[in-house]
Amino acid sequence: MESSKKILIYGGAFDPPHLGHSRLLEKAIETVSPDLTLVIPTGVSPHKRRSGTPYWIRYDLAKRTFLSLSDTVRISSLESKERRNYTIQTIKKLHKQYPGAELYLLIGSDMLASFPTWHLYKRILSRCTVIAGAREADITDQLKKDADKLIKEGGKVILMQFEPLDISSTELRMMIKEDKDTSEYLTESVREQIHKKGLYR
Repeated sequence: MESSKKILIYGGAFDPPHLGHSRLLEKAIETVSPDLTLVIPTGVSPHKRRSGTPYWIRYDLAKRTFLSLSDTVRISSLESKERRNYTIQTIKKLHKQYPGAELYLLIGSDMLASFPTWHLYKRILSRCTVIAGAREADITDQLKKDADKLIKEGGKVILMQFEPLDISSTELRMMIKEDKDTSEYLTESVREQIHKKGLYR
């Protein structure tokens, strides 16, 4: 891969991946115009307990959610070993795999304030541009201050406006357990697979 290539990285448990996730990623693709978009289902997040859903099922659900967004999208199995992994480790692996590429790390705006608590966060800032998605009403003075703080520490931060879908994976798991209609939040393919495998029951 040439050094001029831009790579957009989007990690998460995706348990399950939903249309709110894809809406955020779609806007980031529009904003960054990456040559390659890597969706990386997490093995075990340092910030969360281990998912009850096996990695390869979440990987499959991610394919059913994100691949149709753009021909640049690939689902990466970089964290498939299902062990605790820090973002900086993933970034290092990608720098080795794609030397010289320009990396963009997509996060939710709610993560911006807590970013300084991430493991070796200054090294993350030195290796990639952070792009945070928020609705226009949420781009408050405080959010701008959170971004400015990271910029003053040498980071590059993009605040990206988009219209989110107000749903979380936790809420969706509960909806599925209670047999509620999730068609507004999940692709048909994902819903079919959840039903077929009896997930989140």
